[in-house]
Amino acid sequence: MDDTRYKILLIEDDRFDQMAFERFLKDEKPLYECKIASSVSQAHNILACEDFDAIVSDYSLGDGTALNILDFTKDIPIIIVTGVGDEEVATQAWRRGAYDYITKDIKRNYLKAIPKTIKNAVEHKKMEEALERKKRNLEAIFDAAPGSMLLIDENMIVTRANDTIKQLVQKEYHHIINHKLGNVLGCINSTCNENACRNSQLCQECPLYKTLKSVLDSGKPVHDVEAHITLKINEKKITLWLRVSAKPVIMDGCKHVVVVIDDITEHKKMESEHRLAEEKYRLIFENSAVAITMADEQNKLISWNKFAEDLLGMDREDLFLRQVSSLYPPDAWGKIKACNVKQKGLQHHLIETTMIRKDGSIIDVDVSLSVFKNPEDERINSIAIIRDMTERRKAEEKLKETMEIKSQFISTVSHELRTPLAAIKEGIAIVLDEVVGRINEKQKKFLNIAKRNVDRLGNMINNILDFQKLEAENIGLHIQNNDIKQIALEVHETMVLYAEKNGIELMYEFAEDIPQAKFDRERIVQVLINLIGNAIKFSPKGGQACLNVRHRNEELVISVSDTGFGIPKYELPKIFERFYRAKHQREEVQGTGLGLSIVHKIVTRHGGRIEVESEVGRGSTFTVFLPLDPKTSQNLLPVTADHIL
Repeated sequence: MDDTRYKILLIEDDRFDQMAFERFLKDEKPLYECKIASSVSQAHNILACEDFDAIVSDYSLGDGTALNILDFTKDIPIIIVTGVGDEEVATQAWRRGAYDYITKDIKRNYLKAIPKTIKNAVEHKKMEEALERKKRNLEAIFDAAPGSMLLIDENMIVTRANDTIKQLVQKEYHHIINHKLGNVLGCINSTCNENACRNSQLCQECPLYKTLKSVLDSGKPVHDVEAHITLKINEKKITLWLRVSAKPVIMDGCKHVVVVIDDITEHKKMESEHRLAEEKYRLIFENSAVAITMADEQNKLISWNKFAEDLLGMDREDLFLRQVSSLYPPDAWGKIKACNVKQKGLQHHLIETTMIRKDGSIIDVDVSLSVFKNPEDERINSIAIIRDMTERRKAEEKLKETMEIKSQFISTVSHELRTPLAAIKEGIAIVLDEVVGRINEKQKKFLNIAKRNVDRLGNMINNILDFQKLEAENIGLHIQNNDIKQIALEVHETMVLYAEKNGIELMYEFAEDIPQAKFDRERIVQVLINLIGNAIKFSPKGGQACLNVRHRNEELVISVSDTGFGIPKYELPKIFERFYRAKHQREEVQGTGLGLSIVHKIVTRHGGRIEVESEVGRGSTFTVFLPLDPKTSQNLLPVTADHIL
């Protein structure tokens, strides 16, 4: 059963025709809901308040004609019926928008055609509305497309464009629609040639023109054609990479092409940069001075450089998909596996191990490992950077041997110098004491000069021997409880005469309740004498030096300060290096340059540290921090002989 109900407005000024229309529609299917207006004005009032599916109107009305109804009704299909009209009226009605025109007859048989005409009119209206919605939807999709979209005709004229193309060409619609494609895009050929994108010889080689021309000629679409063209945008020449897709369509019987343009310039730049990066990587990889190998998740080799082949004496057939473990002796592979790089995904530098060459020989190497993982934290592959350590090991052994010979030579020479030096010193003392006869004042003067230089030479030899022992960690420390205050007083008494002789006032400051501490008495005395001696040597006459002893937390804090020349800041990091002497120091101050180096080594062997503060022209302060109870086992060694000798 058809339950469709149409709402109809009948505009008719003849009462009998109104009644006949109502009677006829009453028994018709589908059902009709009919409302009647007898004039144009009445119809106008009704239409202002209600909607109808269709209007059936007599042509001649009391206050007008059906054409007046057409003037203010555009969205409702109108069927005109009349008994007095002719072809001219019908033509005029159709031109003004009437859906149909029916001629009345005396027996009113025309009514039989009304239901079908109404149905056709309503369905036609619905179809038009559906097409309009579809058109709007398509236009919305067209306008909202992320790519630049154009519709061009067979003359390369743009007939439609979306918002995105405006952003690409930096133009408004009135400079896009109904303009040649070349002018729209700002093709440099179009800016100076009106025939561009049509007949211009310059355009025949344009990749964009050739692509669209082929689509128009062949009727076949193209996809993802890349074009490298130069455009003029905002008066600036810009070279872009464009990706073009085009599909032919027939509109109003004419050929058109829907064009989608994507700006892929940045993508192309990234591709180029990526390609360059790969080329650089490959260049570095192949020409690296170290062996580089890459293995997959099953520890099989998938890539390596030429240096790796040379190092292992193998070629591609030997290495491709070879198990990495076969390149190492079992113990060496176990050492690498113990690093657990697969789980940690970290780099482990300088794993010193060995590898097996193709000829079976073993070489010393160090290996750095890295693991790459995917976003799911699964291992993808691993990279090993391998350095041949064979020559380095030989060089290290040679250097070690040389250093041992040097150490033995210095120690031997120093000890051997002591014997003749002792004889010289004793001989000078006998003559000075006039045991072998009286000497005059001039002779005493030169003998005293000789005695001072012999003593200086003896101190230099002792410093060299001490440094050699400390450098080789071949000197033991006699650790026991000591009273630092008593030791400091003894050192002060020893050095005060030397200070007075050099015109320096030597003072001391001791805090109360300083606890006893464990250290090697003789070595700490050596430290204090060295620091105080430097403070005196590097201070001008009339200056001051001060020894300060206190304790803080679990440390002894011993400071030696002076009002001497000071040390530049850039020199401070180097002053504890052996043989280093600050460049600003006075030339007349002599020494080996080992004193502070010996002090530093003695303090660190006790588990302590030494710090220095200095300002040029105002003096320096050296501060030693010693633990009250050193825990380092090496400090508890007994005093031993010089094993080198």
